[in-house]
Amino acid sequence: METKVSYCRTCGANCGMLVDVEDDKIVRVRANAENSSSAGYTCVKGRNAVAGHNSSDRILRHLRRRRDGGFDEISLETAVSEIADRLGSIMTETGPESVGIYWGTYAWMASATIPVAKAWWRAIGSHKSFSPITIDQASKTISWERTGFYTGGFQRVEDADVWLEIGGNQLISLQSVGWSNTNPFVTLKEHKKRGLKLIVIDPRRTELAKAADLHLRPRPGTDAVLLTAILNVIFDKGLDRPEFYGRYADNVAALKDYVRGTTPAMAAELCDVPEEDIIAAAVMFGEGKVGAANGHTGTDMGPGGNPCEQLILSLNIICGRFVQEGEQVQSDAIVGDSPPRHAQVIPPSRHWDKGWRNRFGYGLMPSPFSGFGEVPCGLYADEILEPGEDRVRAMFSIGGNPVNAIPDLPRQIEAAKALDLLVNIDPYMTETSRLSDYIIAPTMMYERPDVNVIFGPFGIYTPALVPPPGDTVEEWQFFWLLGQAMGLDMELGVPNDAGFGCFGYVPPGRPVKLTGPLPSSDEVLAMVADDDALLEELKKHPNGLAAPRRSVTVQGPAPGMEDNRLDLFPPEFPQEMEALRSILQDSERRHYRLIVRRAKELFNNQGRNLPEITKGKTNPLYIHPDDLASHGLGSGDRVTVTSDHGTIAVVTKADDTLRRGVVALTHGWGGLEGDDPFAPGVGASVNALMSTRGPVQQVLHMPIMTALPVDIEPLADAPASRTDPA
Repeated sequence: METKVSYCRTCGANCGMLVDVEDDKIVRVRANAENSSSAGYTCVKGRNAVAGHNSSDRILRHLRRRRDGGFDEISLETAVSEIADRLGSIMTETGPESVGIYWGTYAWMASATIPVAKAWWRAIGSHKSFSPITIDQASKTISWERTGFYTGGFQRVEDADVWLEIGGNQLISLQSVGWSNTNPFVTLKEHKKRGLKLIVIDPRRTELAKAADLHLRPRPGTDAVLLTAILNVIFDKGLDRPEFYGRYADNVAALKDYVRGTTPAMAAELCDVPEEDIIAAAVMFGEGKVGAANGHTGTDMGPGGNPCEQLILSLNIICGRFVQEGEQVQSDAIVGDSPPRHAQVIPPSRHWDKGWRNRFGYGLMPSPFSGFGEVPCGLYADEILEPGEDRVRAMFSIGGNPVNAIPDLPRQIEAAKALDLLVNIDPYMTETSRLSDYIIAPTMMYERPDVNVIFGPFGIYTPALVPPPGDTVEEWQFFWLLGQAMGLDMELGVPNDAGFGCFGYVPPGRPVKLTGPLPSSDEVLAMVADDDALLEELKKHPNGLAAPRRSVTVQGPAPGMEDNRLDLFPPEFPQEMEALRSILQDSERRHYRLIVRRAKELFNNQGRNLPEITKGKTNPLYIHPDDLASHGLGSGDRVTVTSDHGTIAVVTKADDTLRRGVVALTHGWGGLEGDDPFAPGVGASVNALMSTRGPVQQVLHMPIMTALPVDIEPLADAPASRTDPA
């Protein structure tokens, strides 16, 4: 047995790992204390890599669907040839817009995948690009795009004396702007020890809320009303920072006049939060010198995602929570100098109002996944099912499970079945895989070399630790070969579409034509990284390289940028608030509000099929014990959950961290028609309760995915014995 050094690619934290290898298989993984970033931390998801790589359910051969619904193994050459022929025929008949692509979360976790797939996609010439960003926290993008972007940067939590978190629990999700994703419990304890005041707004007493100095528990869906009242108090008590917003922002008077219409007393009644707590939160945040407010899926997936993020951004601007001219920021450069940082504004861009629109009238959303503009996922099924000359007939899914991930499960199943060609690149037989025409078997993280091309403030390279099993290939290899089989002119390094790069995490790579035979993985990584010196330096440091601790002074505006201003009262904002109030009033017809919740063992639906992780369980419906008792029920009883759009069957689990009247269900579970929701590893799909037909948010066409009104009833034909929900 040999121990090798690598890093985890389950999420963007890239924690350092020690991996034991025996007979060309990984047999054990554990944290690497010498890693320059994670320093001995790893989460349960990363530690489950052995089960994922060696699973008996893993797809190791490329598959082609038979007429009877089964699959036959085929060679990569045959798959590429047949897919190229079928795709060519579709494009000849109905043009490139009849081809779509879905960039799943795990497309981002292999550094060569997106740049090479982008080169293929550009050569195809379609706009029908989708990713989970538009069913997650795209309201952040909306708020920046219509407000403008201040480039000096946010204040850091490491320097903060106050921090406000709304609708998130990064101690479990390990995902948050401004916070370290590694060892979050220890990091939070250190921040609290030095005096950080933490405010949490969440209807559940989460792990994060338990550490808060002040925890507000509003009715789900009312966050925007609560934030409006907080801003009102900050203005009223003179806790705003005109020295910042007076220099960089317009329409402050309109915002101030609007929030004056929501007093703490009014918000207290609607949100069911004590008035004194609303005032205390505003004062605590406003009196802090350094800090920020930050929203999560709990805000963005609700009925008021857009106005919530607009108010969070406004709160940060009004309180001056940004690094300003003459102040110091930490350098992100691992080697060499950081590019200059300027205290200036990129004006509102509203890219969805410019250029191409689909047949439903929607423009393109900026995306950090692809650097392209993307069509909102709320229109994914419509693009396939609704008639039109540019109806999507062929879809490629990379590292994702759109059938399971996108709201309105019955419609997503119908859409997948209606495609003339569905190609899925996935190591498991997911819901999307089961409906695909072709499944390409990919390598997994310890079977390929990689480098985190995002670099700064931390970079790391790893070789492949074990050879690829079976016929598995790296995703980039499939797209390179497919492009050549189609005769496409593919080029790496084309800049992100105009305006779509300011949120882009994935750089375009080195300008080069993708021609000739397959290069080595390291050669492609060099093209993608586009920094030979840094890549070679990283290869010398298996534990990674962190940026040296040195400061950079924020400079004044660059020439031509001096007069740009932020817009604090975009015209859609009051309309969205009015729509939110109408939705909240209508939702009173049902007795419960369903909210989002993550499971620490899973990353979306990744790992759900592995018995070593799920241990024979499903996803229970979390509900307050008193609410359970009011139905004459207990933990482990089976119930139905009904929304305006669907009904699912689940097992209950008592949870006194919830408000009464609030229930929670983890996403990423559920199967196809006829699958048993109580079977281990299957569970119930929360997306079956949601509709992409309305109500939806402006610009995003994003349905309500949390604070969803539901009713609960005992399952009529449930067996007498209970199911263990733990």
